[in-house]
Amino acid sequence: MGSGESRVVRLWRRLHVGRNPLARPGDRWEARLLVSFILLALCAIPVAASWGSDVYAERMATLEREAGTKHQTTAVLLADAPVGTSTTELRNVEVPARWYTPDGAPRVGDVSTYRGMAQGTEIAVWVDDAGDLTSPPATPAGAITDGVSVGVSAWLAVVGLCGLVYAGFRALLARARSVYWEREWERVEREWTRR
Repeated sequence: MGSGESRVVRLWRRLHVGRNPLARPGDRWEARLLVSFILLALCAIPVAASWGSDVYAERMATLEREAGTKHQTTAVLLADAPVGTSTTELRNVEVPARWYTPDGAPRVGDVSTYRGMAQGTEIAVWVDDAGDLTSPPATPAGAITDGVSVGVSAWLAVVGLCGLVYAGFRALLARARSVYWEREWERVEREWTRR
């Protein structure tokens, strides 16, 4: 019998104690708890998927709202960006730049760009309806990532909680079995010493 088959057989014996006369009450409770947790983990899949789907729908609704209020435009740097002293400081320098609002009015302000960019370089920026700089809109890929992350995280939280409770129950059961064995050995030792 292969190791894969022996694992399946061991799992089956753990899940289904049956009418085995050697099975202790604790074995039966452990099997019931394990079956209950497996069923709970399976039932949690559609709930977690629904939650992830709700998050995805919310992100897509946000994306649709932002699609009409955020516009990409080109900003022209009005000065040279400072040169960085290390390779870790490549971005996040503020440099004056000029861009145009959606209605065509010029605006001037500081934009975040890479170090060492020359004056006159064009960079893409996002503006709102008033022409103020804003963050880029959400993307469909980001909505998918958020939905999947929330769904998987919720399911893993349920499975992790079930696993912790099951491990705690097994630890308590092992302690109870150990105490039982000690009492039995003490009883057997007393009987052996009487003879």
